[in-house]
Amino acid sequence: MDKQKDAVQHKKPGPRPLTEAEKKERARLQAEKKAKAAAMKPNVVVQYQEQNVSVEALYEAARADFKMKKKRTLITSLDLYVKPEEQTAYYVVNGEHEGSVAF
Repeated sequence: MDKQKDAVQHKKPGPRPLTEAEKKERARLQAEKKAKAAAMKPNVVVQYQEQNVSVEALYEAARADFKMKKKRTLITSLDLYVKPEEQTAYYVVNGEHEGSVAF
């Protein structure tokens, strides 16, 4: 019983309360983390027979290939179909224009 009383008496105090400025700074940092998490884009890499290719790189190559063919057409959608066994990515822009890029 005496050990319990001694343990209670020697208990360490908790963390000190935050000041208003510290609370605002902590809230700002937390908001930044949430915004970064919301804007996160996954980095997808296709691996096939010891080759690695980033989907982002294929997307940019498809956009560049399309812009070379149709300079004035605005891209509103781009579907990308990756065929690693052919080392080619096929794309469809705006549901009507087709093309392909090798990787």
